Amino acid sequence: MISDRVFKSLKHKYKDYEVFTKGEEVEKGYKPDFVLCKTNNYVILESENSSSRKTFVGGLLKAGHFLRFEKTGILIFVILPKKNTRAQSISRHLLNYFTFIKPLTNLSKVYVIEAEKYYYENEVLEILEKDFINCCFQVE
Repeated sequence: MISDRVFKSLKHKYKDYEVFTKGEEVEKGYKPDFVLCKTNNYVILESENSSSRKTFVGGLLKAGHFLRFEKTGILIFVILPKKNTRAQSISRHLLNYFTFIKPLTNLSKVYVIEAEKYYYENEVLEILEKDFINCCFQVE
């Protein structure tokens, strides 16, 4: 399990994006775990230790709501796999919801990756690099 404190202290990286928030509110009622930003382009990371599928749908909808108007971006769920909660099953579960909200938002892509593949001994994979892509499931 990755605690929120540890997840927020990791050196998440994507190109030349900078840290935007570490758990602070980005809009009313929405506090993603970690956000990288470059101008109006965002990478939203959510660390989920829950096996509740509603949690993932809620995270997807909140990210979609935030990424409207001039804001664009992607969402990454870093999950702790459990018997009924694997990256592949969560990505399949989110597909209908993502398809539904996609025309209403500038959320362009959603990825699900298991924590032990994304994070090891305080090192994380670089977002959207080859190793990351090979370990994650894209909601598509």
